[in-house]
Amino acid sequence: TIDTFLYGIIRERQHQGPGDDLLSLLMTARDEETGAVMDEKQLRDEVLITFFAGHETTAQLLTWTWYLLSKSPHVEEKLHAEVDTVLNGRKPTLDDMPSLVYTRQILDETLRLYSPVAITARDPLADDEIAGRLIPAGSMITITPFITHRHPEFWDNPEGFMPERFEPAEVKKRPRYAYYPFGAGPRICIGQHFALMEAVLVLAEVSQYYRLKLIPGLWVEPQFMGTLRPSRDVLMTLEERHA
Repeated sequence: TIDTFLYGIIRERQHQGPGDDLLSLLMTARDEETGAVMDEKQLRDEVLITFFAGHETTAQLLTWTWYLLSKSPHVEEKLHAEVDTVLNGRKPTLDDMPSLVYTRQILDETLRLYSPVAITARDPLADDEIAGRLIPAGSMITITPFITHRHPEFWDNPEGFMPERFEPAEVKKRPRYAYYPFGAGPRICIGQHFALMEAVLVLAEVSQYYRLKLIPGLWVEPQFMGTLRPSRDVLMTLEERHA
């Protein structure tokens, strides 16, 4: 089970002693008021959140990205041109992030169409009113990026894969909350910048050397299972670009 896996990670680290990673920091962190450290249950909860948010969502984002690229060769060619120009055969680093503009736009557009967190919820702390309807405190309000991100009021050709939508001039034309794959406001996803950094660097690194091709005839649909996943395995072949 997932608990066996997570508790195994924690207990292994307890025997090894502290290191220089996030788990070690969590294990040595102390409450400012009581001086207490986290117990195993609290550590398990933190590790679960990190595993889910830092692995599952980014993996799904990259899966959908390569699926869309395989069906959009003109976008893929622009991606290859950018990474070849910016990187010239070397590994991407954080310093390359500002130059990998189109790479980032591809990921933004994938998040619009297939945001891994396709449904989220908020509980109002006090009574409120939205569009003339009373929203009592404590109600669960379901927010659905999957619908907003495809609403024709905000997006031309909403089903199309068009990374250019995220050019600065285009972004300014849209309402602020027409796009919110990581949520918004004070409770926006704390891992947003790390997730996008990771995805940009992985996409750029792989795209330098390979073209990913979808197995002919394979068709997948989005299916919500905690995250927005493909309805079946996305089977692809790797083709070397510079063979």
